Amino acid sequence: MNYIDMHCDTITGLFKLGEELYDNNMHISLKKLQKSNYAMQCFAIFIYLQQEKEPFIACDKYIDFYYQQIQKNSDLITPVYNCQQLTDNLQQGKLSSLLTIEEGAAIEGDIDKLIHFYNRGVRMMTLTWNYENEIGYPNQMVTPPFYADKQNGLKPFGREVVKKMNELGMIVDVSHGSDKLFYDVIDISDKPIVASHSDSRSICDIPRNLTDEMIKVLADHQGIMGINFAPSFISKDTKVNQIPFIVEHIKHIADVGGIDCIGLGSDFDGIPTPNGMSDCTKMDELFFQLKQAGFSDEDIEKISYKNFLRVFKANCER
Repeated sequence: MNYIDMHCDTITGLFKLGEELYDNNMHISLKKLQKSNYAMQCFAIFIYLQQEKEPFIACDKYIDFYYQQIQKNSDLITPVYNCQQLTDNLQQGKLSSLLTIEEGAAIEGDIDKLIHFYNRGVRMMTLTWNYENEIGYPNQMVTPPFYADKQNGLKPFGREVVKKMNELGMIVDVSHGSDKLFYDVIDISDKPIVASHSDSRSICDIPRNLTDEMIKVLADHQGIMGINFAPSFISKDTKVNQIPFIVEHIKHIADVGGIDCIGLGSDFDGIPTPNGMSDCTKMDELFFQLKQAGFSDEDIEKISYKNFLRVFKANCER
């Protein structure tokens, strides 16, 4: 099975722990990715504003570390910057990596810094994390009470960012964004967008998940959402095997928006893992259960990698 996972926090975790990408005690390593026959892992540079007082400099530092790790293992993994490179690697059975940013504050309100990160290989950016920034407003702040913000969305600079990302060929990611930000981006973007690591709010009612209406709109605009494995995003009952609940999310999203709007966005190394999904080597178990639930081979290929491939091509064809 070819898996493309739109979101993990492995790189910043490795940096802070002093560990290596090839083999480690985290949810994702090259050894684990190879064992599970991944096609591509999207590696997010996560900027935690409470700790990083100079987010642009911090992001550059983590990107340096990412490339050092990739270079150390260049016989095992290849960075890609456009869809053709990924397609070539898929045909050759090579593992690919895609560089992304989680927290638009990394560009510090400066379009030139967005261009800088594009030139460094970033091809997707999550506009907000859990804090308001120069781009716009989030849902689910860091401390309770958590709520879905329907009033505050993109700021004027955020509108400029979305247009520039479309122009450059960077995928706009609305996970963590407020409900209003989601709709603002949909109205502005002329390319398919993603919610890289969000689930269904109807199945598990938290602000970080998408409503049925948002799922329909995302699907209508040819976008996709990556299924997040965070236990509290999946179900209220976190003490049992949660893979059946993940399947429930996928079934509901397929019913609401169609099979073409579903991908993977594990959030590995940024979450406590759910029961049954301890790390990336357990992905096969999820897809076995999807098969048992009646999903066809074609459906499973779309969820595992083909839907993302379509969105990647629409945004980053060359």
